[in-house]
Amino acid sequence: MAIGDIIVGLDIGVSKVSCVIGQVNKFSEIEVIGYGLSNNSGIKRGQILDYERVGQSIRDAVNSAEQISELSVNSAYVNIKGMNVRIEKVVMESEVERPDDGMTVNDIYNLYTKIQISTRLERDEQIIDILPSAYVVNGRIYKDEPIGAFCKTFQMEVEVVIARGDYIVGVQKALKYAGLKIDGLILETLATSNIILMPEEKQNGVLMLDIGGGHTDISVYKKDKLELYTTLPVGGDHITNDISLTFDISTDEAEKLKRQYNLALVSMITNNHEIKLTSKSNANSTNDIVKCSDIVQVIEARIKEIYQIIRRMLQEKGMTTAINTVVLTGQGISNIVGAEELAAKILKINNVRVCSPKLINVIKPQHTTVYGMVRYIASLGLSKHVNSDVQIVTEPSFKDKVFEGLENFKEKFFFSKKKKQKKF
Repeated sequence: MAIGDIIVGLDIGVSKVSCVIGQVNKFSEIEVIGYGLSNNSGIKRGQILDYERVGQSIRDAVNSAEQISELSVNSAYVNIKGMNVRIEKVVMESEVERPDDGMTVNDIYNLYTKIQISTRLERDEQIIDILPSAYVVNGRIYKDEPIGAFCKTFQMEVEVVIARGDYIVGVQKALKYAGLKIDGLILETLATSNIILMPEEKQNGVLMLDIGGGHTDISVYKKDKLELYTTLPVGGDHITNDISLTFDISTDEAEKLKRQYNLALVSMITNNHEIKLTSKSNANSTNDIVKCSDIVQVIEARIKEIYQIIRRMLQEKGMTTAINTVVLTGQGISNIVGAEELAAKILKINNVRVCSPKLINVIKPQHTTVYGMVRYIASLGLSKHVNSDVQIVTEPSFKDKVFEGLENFKEKFFFSKKKKQKKF
């Protein structure tokens, strides 16, 4: 990472595409210089079904970011969720080319290459990232790249992130429709945790639940290492659908009721008043009056189910004792009052907090993930190239505009003159 490096990130979600263009400033921090947001469809259960439609959504978000930044974007990094990846832990040793001169970036790069070659892949799988968790040099453990250390050999502990080949092909097709190349795929949990979790939480053991509209990303960090990452195909939109089906009303009305009576526990209701439903499909239905407790009961049931699935998953992985804190984030249920209390009760972990960060220079919370992506990419070590392919869009100078105007005038004048001459 160097001053002036420009990184473009794309968060391709089920209902939206978010784009952020970041530049490394003189303080080695990311400064947001462009951002864009567009509605998206064409994705279901984590798979891109309509490449052209998704490509257009990407193009719309990128266009907005380009206008703000005055850049032309040719490539971008894209997020990838747990359902499309697996993580393999690897420990490998390598020799230093010139021990008397100290370890170099090239030595680390050579070990990355060895790991890529030696990792076994299933059919169509591809390695999309190698995440170093520790470097061991002369028996000493380093978290950062030990460039300059004097040694003959060194070890690197890494998590190899492996993605499904069909998903990568789908992303490439969608980006092609948008006129973009792919810089790389970024594990979404790394982007989110980069701005959501505190260092001591990642050290002591934390369960991060990033609950979106259609998915819930589940991540467990312990001793600064990513121990578990997976995705459930359930999110806040399923609560809306539950309300819609239970009371036979439109999705729009169900979403309004969910937001209006956004409680995760029926016991939190202080005034159980009646609600008149307005979009019943059966005009003769007698159940057009319900209690607000009826709405909250549906919300509570779905959130309970999500937490119970997660609890069983953690038990199967033997990770329940490794977690000291639960952090809820995302737009799915983290805004529902009582979501943390219900999490503590079902997951049996007392320390639960909700995190909805207000980011500097980022206008909308929908940019949280992609902003985290850009920050994560910028934090990568010296051995990794991070720049996206962008071009500066320059406006013609006043002089150029004058000459262009004169040329246009000449063309019109002589064309008009020749036309008149032909008449005689």
